Amino acid sequence: MFNFNFKYPIGIDIGAQHIYAAQLKHIRQGFAVRGLMHQELDDGAGDVPDRSDVLVPLLKNIVKSKRFVGKRVVLHIPHQNIVSFPMRFQVGKSETSEEVILRESKEYLPFPMEEAVIDYPSIVSPSSDSNNWHKVTIIAVRRDDIKQYLLILKKVGLIVEAVDFDISSLIRLHNYLYNPTHNPILLLHIGYTQTLLSIVSRECILAYRYIPWGIEILVRKLLANLGLANNENKAEILLRKYGLAHKNHQNRNKSANLTEDIEINDISRAIYQTIMPLIEELIHEFHKIIAYIRSEKQNVVFKSIYISGQASLIRHLDKYIENQLNIPTKLIDPVNKMTLSDSAMLPDISEGATFALALGLAMKKVSWL
Repeated sequence: MFNFNFKYPIGIDIGAQHIYAAQLKHIRQGFAVRGLMHQELDDGAGDVPDRSDVLVPLLKNIVKSKRFVGKRVVLHIPHQNIVSFPMRFQVGKSETSEEVILRESKEYLPFPMEEAVIDYPSIVSPSSDSNNWHKVTIIAVRRDDIKQYLLILKKVGLIVEAVDFDISSLIRLHNYLYNPTHNPILLLHIGYTQTLLSIVSRECILAYRYIPWGIEILVRKLLANLGLANNENKAEILLRKYGLAHKNHQNRNKSANLTEDIEINDISRAIYQTIMPLIEELIHEFHKIIAYIRSEKQNVVFKSIYISGQASLIRHLDKYIENQLNIPTKLIDPVNKMTLSDSAMLPDISEGATFALALGLAMKKVSWL
């Protein structure tokens, strides 16, 4: 019998403003984090191949880093390059599901089928009362876009073994950290300019979409309202320290220094009043996707909401969402549930939530390595 020794490649998550890299190794207790790295894209989003000059130096830093082993990677490309949509279809007696999916997808793709790479991570089989209708989540990318990213990584000496998609990686991470249930859950991953919002169950993806909402709009609002002179780092510190905590401020014990307590209360109130209307826009998106699922199936009970990514920058966001939607909400802290090979790789353990997609990507087994 062959004893395959699975090796985990480097997971590289390329976004509009950031690159997150992670690599895991397997130990008796589960996963240990071998290496983590975060880098910012100073000039923001761009199209391939325009991004090559920006990406190459940053990817070279990953190659040179002693935190990672090997040159083989699994890759997320930016969601701007990805098209996704739900679809219903029926399978005839002489057809396969794949044949029907490819044929019907043509109607929804913004580019020719021959230029597309298509995946369908979720297919729901028909129920007894659905007249043989299947439900599928389609994810598609232009073949040339993938080729461009493969060439960029090849230029720095990295070999792409697989391209994965954000939703698949997020589900993979969740299923490792928590026991999957039949009741649907909501997964929220907040990025810098975009946020991934999905509803999934053990069996399938029920709804999945990106919304144009990210940590950037909160930072920009604080800069404008508080006169922080374009000091984004200061704005992020205020979000992390105060965030939405003012709503619970009355329950906080009074400090011995009354003047200091009043000053803190004023700052907390100012931060809360500045960002709360923008947070309510996110809550509205929750209501919309929940209403969509309930229009498909009545009496749905949502078990939990799990939030990750730059959600960790907003203090008490989990409590606020839970109070507004009356659904238990938890901030995913994946690094806190894994062993770090070197604790110095992540001095602030709270930053682990921002690596959620990269860690879920890094869990993808490539059996032939």
